[in-house]
Amino acid sequence: MKALTLSILIVGLTTIPALSETMPKGAAPVTSADISSMFGGRTYTFKEKAANGKTVNISWFLGTDGKMLGYTGNGPSYAVGTWTASDGKLCVSNKWKGSWGESTSGDCQLWARDTKNPKKLYRAEITKGGDYTAYKPNLKVGDSISKEIEALKRKLK
Repeated sequence: MKALTLSILIVGLTTIPALSETMPKGAAPVTSADISSMFGGRTYTFKEKAANGKTVNISWFLGTDGKMLGYTGNGPSYAVGTWTASDGKLCVSNKWKGSWGESTSGDCQLWARDTKNPKKLYRAEITKGGDYTAYKPNLKVGDSISKEIEALKRKLK
């Protein structure tokens, strides 16, 4: 019985971050299919606050095959990993490398769409504890970061 209770508690705790975000009134989660078609085969660039409080630009290339590349000029560092889409959620799992060393990370962003104005999107970053905010993703068709990653790999050797 204790093992079952612990299992339920662990499963419950793993969903708390997603449930703590309050979706804007009149919004609904973006479907898995829409997230896949919106991001798949594109480079997605966004800003994020680093642990030191500085804002950094991060780019993810999200391949249609589920593979992911990441790059940030701050540091600089690059990542190799995978990405998945589910209803209302875009998640990555990767390994970052830079002159500072290596780290493994996983991150999810919550995505919602205004039901009356489907072009209006909202994003919330689970790990940052942020609320949903109106957000238009910066997307470019294709992989626009591999050249920077290859140059960084040569520099790090």
